[in-house]
Amino acid sequence: MGQSTFNVAFLANNRVDPFLFDARLTEIGEGQASALADNAEIHLQNIQVVITTPMTRALDTTRRGLSKLIKNKGINCVVCPLHRETLTTSDDNGRPISIVKTEFPEFDFSTIEERWWYLPEEIKSDFTIDHEEYFKKSPFKEPEEVIAKRVQDFKEYLLSRPESHIAVVGHCDFFYHLLDKKHPHMKNCQIIKFMIETGEVTYLT
Repeated sequence: MGQSTFNVAFLANNRVDPFLFDARLTEIGEGQASALADNAEIHLQNIQVVITTPMTRALDTTRRGLSKLIKNKGINCVVCPLHRETLTTSDDNGRPISIVKTEFPEFDFSTIEERWWYLPEEIKSDFTIDHEEYFKKSPFKEPEEVIAKRVQDFKEYLLSRPESHIAVVGHCDFFYHLLDKKHPHMKNCQIIKFMIETGEVTYLT
């Protein structure tokens, strides 16, 4: 996906969390996402479905970069929280789906729970707690074992689908885990081909 406001602010702030929750795309990121449309025309013609996360930067990248392909090919776009970013900083926190869906009405969020990202159990279902203020006071990280299970669940989800060619819009840290930590972190809006059954990776852009 495209460059996010968090990444820019994080580096400018000496790698101190600027508390930009569910970070948006920068102007550069928007341009990167729009340019993705040209690469999609070249490399994604066999795609039968698009799967994106409910994170704003992923949805915006999908809208800008893949909406033309989705419309022209008449394929579905599925929103799935399994491959959301691994949670280490504020930008990896999501927003309630009731808010997100007002900004992206063209996506179907009917199967997504209100708080769909990783949260400690003590606050996940307690809607009286402001999750952003909680994180500012007590920053938390998604445990490695939770990430590992999510990666496995996502692989199984992909393999269970009827399509054989799937475009996944996601996040570099999650993809790093998905590729068994054997490949460099992906660049913004980079396209790779991943054969899930063999683990073979081909860089297309």
